[in-house]
Amino acid sequence: MEQLGPHVGGRETIHAVAMTLFAEKGFAATTTREICEKARVTKPVLYYHFGNKEQLYKGIVFDAFHEYLKELDRAASGDGSCEEKFARVTVAIFRFCMHHPEPTRMVFRMALAPEKESPAIDYVEMAEADERLMSRIAQEGLSAGEIACEPVDLANALIGVIRFYLMSFLVTGQPALTADLASRVVRLMLQGAGGPTSTNR
Repeated sequence: MEQLGPHVGGRETIHAVAMTLFAEKGFAATTTREICEKARVTKPVLYYHFGNKEQLYKGIVFDAFHEYLKELDRAASGDGSCEEKFARVTVAIFRFCMHHPEPTRMVFRMALAPEKESPAIDYVEMAEADERLMSRIAQEGLSAGEIACEPVDLANALIGVIRFYLMSFLVTGQPALTADLASRVVRLMLQGAGGPTSTNR
C-alpha cells in the first residue's frame, strides 16, 4: 500500500480552509488546488480524508446542520411558556450564526443563489427542519391557550424575521445578535406593536 506520509494528519486544516473558501467564493469558484495550497497538503491527502471537493462541501454543510439541530432541540426542550421556548430557540439560532458564520453563509448562498454545478443538497428540507420545530412550539402554545393564531403562520413569521437578522449580520455585522434582540423579536410576534387597531384617524 502507498504510504501517504506525514501530511495525512491535515484533516482539520483542510476542513477549516475549505469552509472559509466556500463561504467567501462559493462551491464552483473554489478549486481543489486552491484548498490544497492554502491547507499546505497534497491532493492525495485531501482525497484520503474527504474523497473529493463535493464530498468535502457536503461534509461541512451536514456536520454544521446536525450541530445546529442539536442546539435547537436543546433550546426547545424543558419547561417554559411558548414565549420562553421561542426566545431560547431564537437565541440558539443567533449564537450558532455568530459561532459558525462560514457554514451559515454557505447555506444562505446556495439556498438563495444556487450554482449550476453545486452539490445535491436539499436546502428546502433543511429549512423546513426549524420550521417544524417552531410550529411544534406554537402548537403547544395554542393547546395551552397562550396564543390564538394558526401555529404554522406564527412559526413562519418568526423564522422570516430571524432569517432577515441573520442575513443582515452576515453581510454587515449588524445588528448584534443578542438575547435581548431575541426576546424583543419574539415579544413583537406574540404581542404585536401595541398600537391602535382602528383605521380611523
